[in-house]
Amino acid sequence: MTEPVSLIHSQTPVPRMAVGPTKATEPHLAVVYATASGEVACFEGRPMRPSQQMFSRYRTRYEVDMRAYQRSALLGRNPLISRDGVHAFEVTVDFAFRVDGWKGAEDFVRSGLRDPLPVVHGHLVSLFHGAGQRFGIEDSFGLQHHLNQLCAQPVAFQEGLKLYGGQVHVRPDAKSLSHLESLIEAGRREHLGAAEHIPNRGAVVRQIEIETIQQQAQIQATARQAEALADTFTTSDGLIRHYLVTHPHDAAGAFEMRRQLEEARAATAELQNQRALGLFQVMAEKGLIQAGDLEQMRQQLTGTVGRATGGDGAFPSLGAPQLTTARPWDPPQLPPAGQTPAPAGYSPTVVSPTVGPEAGAGPSSPPGPPVRPAPTALIYLVVDESLERACLDELQRGLDALHSALSDAPDVTRVLRLGVLGMAATTEQRLSLAEVGPGTRTPLLVGRRGLSYSQAFRTLRPLIGQDVTVVKNDGAQVLRPLVYFLTGAAPDEGTAWTSDHHDLTDTDRNRAAPHVIALGFGRAETRAVRAVATRPEFGFMAAPHQDAASAAHSCAAFLRDSVVGYGQRLASGEANFSLTPPDGFRRAEDAL
Repeated sequence: MTEPVSLIHSQTPVPRMAVGPTKATEPHLAVVYATASGEVACFEGRPMRPSQQMFSRYRTRYEVDMRAYQRSALLGRNPLISRDGVHAFEVTVDFAFRVDGWKGAEDFVRSGLRDPLPVVHGHLVSLFHGAGQRFGIEDSFGLQHHLNQLCAQPVAFQEGLKLYGGQVHVRPDAKSLSHLESLIEAGRREHLGAAEHIPNRGAVVRQIEIETIQQQAQIQATARQAEALADTFTTSDGLIRHYLVTHPHDAAGAFEMRRQLEEARAATAELQNQRALGLFQVMAEKGLIQAGDLEQMRQQLTGTVGRATGGDGAFPSLGAPQLTTARPWDPPQLPPAGQTPAPAGYSPTVVSPTVGPEAGAGPSSPPGPPVRPAPTALIYLVVDESLERACLDELQRGLDALHSALSDAPDVTRVLRLGVLGMAATTEQRLSLAEVGPGTRTPLLVGRRGLSYSQAFRTLRPLIGQDVTVVKNDGAQVLRPLVYFLTGAAPDEGTAWTSDHHDLTDTDRNRAAPHVIALGFGRAETRAVRAVATRPEFGFMAAPHQDAASAAHSCAAFLRDSVVGYGQRLASGEANFSLTPPDGFRRAEDAL
C-alpha cells in the first residue's frame, strides 16, 4: 500500500466568544462538529455563525477533505496462490476513493479514522481472497479479468468512504515468472528439435545407405580376393609367397619366415623319427611286426604329421634300426625271476635310443626295463568364503599366485590335479579338478554368509570318488587324495558334522578317503580344526594374537609353497609328503 492519506484537514475547539465573522472554509472541505458525548453534525459542510457558536453544545470542529484520491497498491503481504499451491501471482490495484457526501463526512469523523487506506486495503484483501486458486500460474490474464469484474461496482463503507474505479493488473511473481520462462524455453527447444529431426533423420538414413554400399563393395572385394588366392593359402609356402607379394619391401621378413618354417619341419621330422623308431623297436621285440615292414609303416605313420607342418609328407628313409639281441620274431622277453610285472593301470615308458653322430654305426644298447609313470596327486582346496573381505582378498591373491606358479611349471602340473571349492552355507565348486596350465581359468572366491562343515564333507565324498575313477581310467597311478581345509569361523551346525567327516575319511567306508590338512584362524575353534585333520601333524592353528587378514596371508603362501613343492618332489620321483606349518601357526594339538 502507498503512503498514508489524512482526510482530516484540521481539528480545533469551537470558540465561545467569537468576535467578527466566522472563519470561512475551502470549497473541498466540509465542516463537521462534534459534542463532548460524541454526537456529530454537518450543516451541509458550512461553519456555524458566531451567535450559534456561543450557545452551541458542540465542542470540536473538524474540517474533512471531500476530494477524490487516486492510489495504487501492491498486494505483497497477501499474495494470491495459484492452483498448484506453489506459485503465486503479483497483484497491483489502481483505485479511487473519497468521502461519500455530507453524511459520509459525519460517518468518517464518527469512526475516528484519519487514514482511509487500511480500510480499503482490508476490503481488497478480503475481496480477492482465494481467487488465485481457480487459475493456473500461466493464466494470469484470466485471474486479472476475474478480479476486474469483482472491482467493477463502487463500494460504500460504513466509515463514510466510497471506493470506485478499481483497475487490477496481475502477473506471476519473480519465481513463477522464471518457472514459466523455463517452460517456454523448453517448449521452444522441443519445437525446434522436432523441426530439426526430419533433416537429421534423413542424414542418418543416407549415411547408413552409403555405409551399406561400402560394406557390400568390401565383401565383394574380399570374396574376389579369396577366390583368387584359394590355392595360395592351402600350404605354408603359399602363405609366405602371398606375404612377399603384399609386402614387397619386406623380403628379409619373408626369408626369415621361410627359414623358421624349414627349421620347424626339420625338428618335427626328427621328433617323429625318434618316436617311430622307439615304437617300432618295441613292436619288433614283442614280435608284432617283421623287420622288412619297418620302413613302410614308418612312412605311413609319419607322413600325416609331415603334411600337417606344411611339407609334402615325405621323410628321408632310415636304415633298419639296430635292435637288441632278441630277433623281431622272437616272443616278448619275460621279466627276470623275482621281478613283479607292472600292474594294470600303468603305461610303461620306453626310452628311445640316443640319436647322435655315431647312430647306426653298430648295434645299439638294449633298451632298459619299462618305467612306471610318475604317480598322480589329486589335491583339493576347500576355502571358507564366509570370511571378511580382507581375508578373502588375501586368499584370492594366494590362489592367483598358485595358478601362476603351476602354469610356469609344466613338469609339476603333469603329476598334479587341482580342484578348488568355496565353503559357506553351501559348498560350490570354483575349479573342477584339472591339470593347471596357462589355459586353465583362475578360481574366483565369492563372499557368502553361513558356514557348514557338513555340506563341505558331503560334497567332497562323491566328488573325490568320481575324480579318482576318471584319472585311473586315463591310465595314471593315483595317490591318496589331499584336502587342504581352510576355516576362519565355527560351523553353524555345532559338532553335527563329525559323522559326515567320518564317512569321508574312513577308508573302510570310502575307498577314495583323502588325507585332510586343516588350517584354522580368526574365530575358528581349535578342537574342531584338530578333529578335521586326519593326523595330528596335519592340523594347524594361528596364534591367538594374530589378526585374521595376516593369518589368511600366511595360509595363502603356505598353499602355494606346499602344493608346488609336493609336485616338484613327485616329478623328480619322490612320493614322500611333508609339511611345514605356515608362519605364525602351530599344531592344533599343541594349542588345546
